[in-house]
Amino acid sequence: MFYREGVCEAVVGNYDAAEYFLLKSIEIDPVVPGYATLGWMYGSILDRNEEAFRCFRKAIRLNPENGDLFNDCGALLLKMGFIPESIKWFHRSIRSPQCSKRHFAFYNLALVYRSGNRPERSCRYLHLALRQRPDFDQARRLLREIRNHDVTAGRESEHS
Repeated sequence: MFYREGVCEAVVGNYDAAEYFLLKSIEIDPVVPGYATLGWMYGSILDRNEEAFRCFRKAIRLNPENGDLFNDCGALLLKMGFIPESIKWFHRSIRSPQCSKRHFAFYNLALVYRSGNRPERSCRYLHLALRQRPDFDQARRLLREIRNHDVTAGRESEHS
């Protein structure tokens, strides 16, 4: 009941109320969805990254097989600028037996390698993401963008 109310409040932008209900929910029944939703809200909306990371870690302790949580940790660390640490979490997500969103871990790795000027590696991870989820438009757009940039960069170096 409190969990559902917390989610409803978050959806309409009442984050103080959402936090109250989600905290109440995990106080009564500490389960993965409560911690994961609170972590998402802290990290994605309220920019309270350390608290978000703690929530994700608590959720992982409750279900260490849930690869989606590893991806959430990696995405948060990437946002915070901890790139090497984020890579480890994305790989844990990919290897996890329970991962409904493995394509996001591949996509996030592609973002890491794109920012590190490793387009070939980025493309490899985008292909893996698209193999997991062929309708993943975000990955398809990024792949096209990287390929177009490589073609343009190749032409520029020919004229130098």
